[in-house]
Amino acid sequence: MNKILLISNYVFHYRVNNYNYFYDEFQKLGYEFIVLTPEVQKVSFEIKFPLIIENFNFNKYRKHIKRINPNVIINFLHLKNLIIFPLTYYCKIRKIPVIYWNFGINIYRQDSLFKNELYYHLHNLSDAIILYSPNEKKVIKAKNREKLFIAYNTLNFTNIKNESIFDKDYLRKNYHIKERNIILFVSRITPAKKVELLIEAFQSNSDVAVVIIGDGLNEIHYKQITGLLNFYYFNGVYDKEELGKFFYCSDIFCIPGNPGLALNEALFWGKPVITMKGRKTPEIYYLKNGYNGYIADSVEDMKRKAIGLLNDRARYLEMSENARKTYENEAHISRMFNGFKEAVDFVINKKNSKLKKR
Repeated sequence: MNKILLISNYVFHYRVNNYNYFYDEFQKLGYEFIVLTPEVQKVSFEIKFPLIIENFNFNKYRKHIKRINPNVIINFLHLKNLIIFPLTYYCKIRKIPVIYWNFGINIYRQDSLFKNELYYHLHNLSDAIILYSPNEKKVIKAKNREKLFIAYNTLNFTNIKNESIFDKDYLRKNYHIKERNIILFVSRITPAKKVELLIEAFQSNSDVAVVIIGDGLNEIHYKQITGLLNFYYFNGVYDKEELGKFFYCSDIFCIPGNPGLALNEALFWGKPVITMKGRKTPEIYYLKNGYNGYIADSVEDMKRKAIGLLNDRARYLEMSENARKTYENEAHISRMFNGFKEAVDFVINKKNSKLKKR
């Protein structure tokens, strides 16, 4: 069987679920999908793909590559993972097609000329480049765009049903939430999420429950929500079915800062997403202002849009349906996989074409 080796930095739990999907789909095409990484987050579900855990060490990774003898290598590494350079050179020497997968450059420090040159060097060396969304195309040099592919960054929900399998009053019954409408925030709480703006926006709306789920709420945030009876905080809900119930029973998903991949999960459950203008990760590509959610100009604008949507049932149902359509048409895991498949096909065909010319 042909082999694809993904060399990755730390593998988060949601990536494991994605790679399970990749493993099944690549098998259908005659490929074995293998992951080599220094560390993987613990998961409660089966890991289908062959997983090799090895601390970054070029000689050890070189031996793994020699033993596996992959047809294609995909590098999912950052510049700080210095091993990416000798690995890429080694692949070129061994004539193993190598695919670079990431943002393209550091999208948060696009003015770093030295680092950008290093990224561009990796782009030049790589046989193909995979980006998260079309928004990053602009950072790729024109000469490398013919080998550019988009794997729309998302989550794998193929093993989760989003049908009406839950009682809409589940949260009220089990978590004693008394308010009629529920605004949901799900994320690891970091400064980039700006949870304090969510608290500021809805602290005076006693008829709207604000449910915050995620590790990292600091002492200042605790003080802000102390005494606010319409705020409900949970450190973290890691069971996917239980978390799904929170999404299903909520009305709006709102993260003022960077929503990240949680935006995809909200779309899957048909929940309009509201955020504020500012620096975002590539997943913001899926949020169409006024179609499946809103990008607000200010805290007051965010509040006004959320309350207005909750009070306009027809508009809410339309936007909810649009959210679900966006997930199915643009953010389904099959779309992410197709980006990888197209890149793999491209580098394999390119290699075969060169062999035929000899």
